[in-house]
Amino acid sequence: MVMTEAHTERMVLLAEGRLSSIGLRMVIAALLYVPERIVAVIDSTKEQKTTQEAIGFGGETPIVHSLEEAMQFRPDSMLIGITPLGGVLPDTWRAMIHKALDSGLHVVSGLKQRLGRDPEFAALAERKGLRIHDLHHVSKSHQIRAQGSWRRRDVNTILTVGTDSNTGKMTTALMLYREMQRRGMKAAMIGTGPTGILIAGRGVSAEDIPSDFINGAIEFEIDKAANEGYEYVIVEGQGAVTNCGNSPIALGLLHGAMPDAMILCHQPARESDGYGLPLPSVETSIKLHEDIMLIFKQAGVVAIGLNSMDLNKEDYRLTINDLYRRTGLPALDPMREPATAMLDTLLEYFSTYKRVVLPHEISEIRDRI
Repeated sequence: MVMTEAHTERMVLLAEGRLSSIGLRMVIAALLYVPERIVAVIDSTKEQKTTQEAIGFGGETPIVHSLEEAMQFRPDSMLIGITPLGGVLPDTWRAMIHKALDSGLHVVSGLKQRLGRDPEFAALAERKGLRIHDLHHVSKSHQIRAQGSWRRRDVNTILTVGTDSNTGKMTTALMLYREMQRRGMKAAMIGTGPTGILIAGRGVSAEDIPSDFINGAIEFEIDKAANEGYEYVIVEGQGAVTNCGNSPIALGLLHGAMPDAMILCHQPARESDGYGLPLPSVETSIKLHEDIMLIFKQAGVVAIGLNSMDLNKEDYRLTINDLYRRTGLPALDPMREPATAMLDTLLEYFSTYKRVVLPHEISEIRDRI
């Protein structure tokens, strides 16, 4: 299902008791990146009238205290933006979901619990002709091994990679994608987590795929986009190959995407990962990703996407100048400034890039490692 279809264009966002500027990734992402699709937010604990007043973003999106109140804004679906404690769906939520379906709303869920498999919800949705879209669900078509189609692929593929987790891979991918759209380019973005899928309108939740099939699932999505006529495909990265807790998913995405180009995402103020281990330098991370790809093909890191939320304006400018001096690559935070320079560099890179790799050339490439 493509999330940009008409029946998910007007969503009411369920954030009951939890509407905040931190913590709820789905809520924050929806209000930051697709506010035009959120017609109202449900949170009966808030006294403010808009999300801008309550949390500082989301514009004039109204806050309502009930689903009945939200229906005046003519939603076509309800997005569940909160996660229940302990992973068990509270009875009050069950009543809300039941009421949404009974009111003729599709349900979009980022919960781990598959609402589409709930007998009560499934029966009601079928009776009403509605769709329950579980963003964590992975269809059978994605549970396949990689076929190596990158050797014949005729599409420019870009993957966001990182020096660590939560360094802005989704944000960088999205902002680059939007810059491509602004220029009228034939580009698609593939989300690899529930939030990315919601925003991009396509993709597969990589964390829910058996490890043997991650590569194949991403390859499948890229091939699908290529067959639809897209010339550029941006894949949202996850984790980091240098993080001992989530390196498998990062490597699976790298080998599944087999990117032609990579954008390295980095948080300059962060010195260690969640295990207390020092992060690799940007230079080390660039070389590592390019060397991993050299086993198969040439693929360069062409730009650096920054998560600079903890830097002031002066430190931000000093940082991007320092990174350019050290790497020769443009560095920018796409939440602070347009991704214009990033895309310009990417297009210059692709103007001379040779995608097709012959068997004898692979041997020559590997000799360089």
